[in-house]
Amino acid sequence: MPKKDSKLITYEKMNNLIYYSKNLLNKYPKSERFDLCNDIKNTLYSTLRNIIFAWKEYKNIDKLKYLRTIDTDLVFLKSLVLISYKSKYISQKNYMVWNEHISEIGKLIGGWIKLCQKE
Repeated sequence: MPKKDSKLITYEKMNNLIYYSKNLLNKYPKSERFDLCNDIKNTLYSTLRNIIFAWKEYKNIDKLKYLRTIDTDLVFLKSLVLISYKSKYISQKNYMVWNEHISEIGKLIGGWIKLCQKE
């Protein structure tokens, strides 16, 4: 069985995170849909866009710029998810699953950063 490209795995996992997030965001109260939900959606799409930019970039120095931005976006996204949990917009189970998805992508990005720094 051929080995999958880790960059492609990161892209797929980010897409899965977006689908999972969209289902949860529909359950938020209307008062938060244009505030917290919008921030979460914008961060998700920005992260996906930067994953694609890093994936398509040839120079490692340019890739690192995008990868560091992705890393920062994931930390920000974790903060927004924590705010959602503390505000009781999501359950503890949802918080744990959402956080696990973000952490998994963060580990992939961390490995990608180390790979780019070696070369």
